[in-house]
This record gives sequence, C-alpha cells and structure tokens, in this order.
Amino acid sequence: MSEPTSPLPGRFAIVASESRDSAQKAAEHARERFLKQGAEVFSLEQVLAGQTVDALLSLGGDGTLLHAARLMAPLSVPVLGVNFGRVGYLCTAHEDKLDDAIDVLCGHGFQVDSRDMVRTRVFNRREEVWQVDALNEVLVGGSTRTLTLELSANGEPLGLVRGDGVIIATRTGSSAYAYSAGGPILLMEALVLVASNEITSSIATPVVLPSSTTLRLANRSRGVRPYVIADGQKDYQIDEGTEIEITTSPIKALLVDPGWVSAVGKLKTDPGGSVA
Repeated sequence: MSEPTSPLPGRFAIVASESRDSAQKAAEHARERFLKQGAEVFSLEQVLAGQTVDALLSLGGDGTLLHAARLMAPLSVPVLGVNFGRVGYLCTAHEDKLDDAIDVLCGHGFQVDSRDMVRTRVFNRREEVWQVDALNEVLVGGSTRTLTLELSANGEPLGLVRGDGVIIATRTGSSAYAYSAGGPILLMEALVLVASNEITSSIATPVVLPSSTTLRLANRSRGVRPYVIADGQKDYQIDEGTEIEITTSPIKALLVDPGWVSAVGKLKTDPGGSVA
C-alpha cells in the first residue's frame, strides 16, 4: 500500500521588497495565482508566528532573499527568489518568470539546496554580547580609518591584518562581496577569508578554509570602533579588544532549486553579484 501524499498545491508564504513598487504589485499577482491554483497563502509574519508552509516566495533583490532565508533557516522553510532588484544573483528567476516560479512551487517539482551559513559571536571581556548567522558573508570593518585585526584559525595564529577590514564568506557569498575584493568563487561548502584593501597583512592572498574551521579575530585598532556586519544588513559596533568567533552555523539555509540553471552555467554568464 502506497504512502499517502500531501494534497497539492500546498501552503506558501510571500515576502516582497518594500522599496520596490514592482515587487509589491507582483506580490498581489502571486497571491491571486496561488489562490487560483488552490494553494493557501500567508505572510512572512504569519510564518514567524508559527504558521507552517511548504516554501516562501521572495520578490525583490538579493537583499530581500538574504533577509528571508536567514529568518526561514531555523524553521527549515525553503525560499525561492524572484529578482526585482538590480542584479539578483542569488535569485532563481527574473521577474518575467514569476508565473513559472509559482507553478513550480504549486507542482512541488523542485529540489531543495542546503547552504551553509556562517555564525558570528562577539565577546567583550569574555562575555558574549551579540550573535548572528549570515548566509553570504561577515565583514569586520566599516570604518573610515585603518584597522588592525589579529587573526587565528583553530587556535593557530594567522598574524595581523592592517587595512579596511576582513571578509569571511560562505560558498553562497563567495560570488558577491568576497569576489569583488579579489576572493575566489567557491563551488563547494567552505569558508573564504579575504583581507580588504590591506596595507600590511600576514594573509597575502585570499584563503580557503574547511567549513569546520573556527576563526577568531581581535580588534587591536586604537581609537577605532569598526563594525561586525552580517550580509550587509545586521551590524554591531565593537571596541578595542573585542573578540569575534566565526564558525559554520549548525543551521542551514534552504533555497529552492527548480533545476533551470546549473551552478556552473550561472557562473559562466554572471560571475558577479551584489546585494539589492
């Protein structure tokens, strides 16, 4: 006797960029199309309040997708991004493929791509004061003055970096900020460490590290209070002597993969990326 299957097309949530009118209009269109196909539709807020859904549709740029993916990761809800931004490299589809994206969701004809996230913990006087997970990258920087950062990996000293700061990116984020700063594009789960505009550095070139690596950074900049910035969206200002621990998060972000474009094929046509 066969196992019972979930009735199609299911339950879905929609989130749209508040800064783009086109995305807001598309959200209304998407809601109507979902309902016409017999699906139930919910908001991001309802999902965060406990409503279960099969997937979330993100309408906007990479920034909208990153925000949604971070929130959905602890709930194990996959996210499909449709680009209404400038580049939208992380998004699965362009806005003219919105209906196709909805049809894929309703037909449940998709796979789920599990992506590593990076977890950052900030310590002042050995007391944890801030924690955040990022899907793309963590930047320690954001100051108009030169920074001095002391680095170690798994307890082994990596030396000092003097410059604009340091970027630690995931596979997902390696094609965005880290790539533009001279880092490699990763096709496997790993961490890439990039010193940004360094004046002097013990890290002459970007370094690829196993996902199991524990990185530690200490702010040795006198009179400078840089930021720890996650995905270009969440930040925390640190003092001299503040220590930062960066590891792979135990929580995975889930992205919908409809199988339209391979990762390698997408890299050939669009090696860049930005948060929109």
